[in-house]
Amino acid sequence: MRDFFTSYTNGDFGNVRMGNDKLSKIVGRGDISLETNTSCHLVLKDVRHVPDMRLNLISTGLLDDEGYTNVFAEGKWKLSKNSLVLARGKKENTYT
Repeated sequence: MRDFFTSYTNGDFGNVRMGNDKLSKIVGRGDISLETNTSCHLVLKDVRHVPDMRLNLISTGLLDDEGYTNVFAEGKWKLSKNSLVLARGKKENTYT
């Protein structure tokens, strides 16, 4: 949803291939500020806006590029940077 963006640029930024093999347009890009379940604020930069997507996805690879650590083990997930735990989750079919 566009309401999540703290900065936003409209444009034609290409397409993404969905799980059903169809292409969906990227109609904008910008930054998002999230409050995590540990009450931390996480800023995601250069986020793509794809209105056809029903769920929000976060790239663990891009988080890694920014110095964040993701740990998936024993049915639990933890996102941290240095010694600060930013978010936690648990496995319920997928990690949430």
